[in-house]
Amino acid sequence: MEVSKDTKFTLSIESMVTIGIALVSMTGMYFTLNAQIGEAMKQPEPPISRAEYDLKDNAIRTEIMSNRDLIERNFHKLEEIEKRIYELK
Repeated sequence: MEVSKDTKFTLSIESMVTIGIALVSMTGMYFTLNAQIGEAMKQPEPPISRAEYDLKDNAIRTEIMSNRDLIERNFHKLEEIEKRIYELK
């Protein structure tokens, strides 16, 4: 199929109405979302309580220590693999 000046493009009235409704809906959603974002930006930030801060800090520290253990295990496995490679050579 070749597209040129003489190419005809037909749409039914039903398709045009559907496209129009979709455009109006998307435009409405855009402006609603913009208004909600603007309203949310005006609201004050909720204060973080000391207990919440301590819980998050503790969770992060626990995750770091867990990752440290995994890294150390992987390091030992890597050393074993290197030894095996040198033995194969």
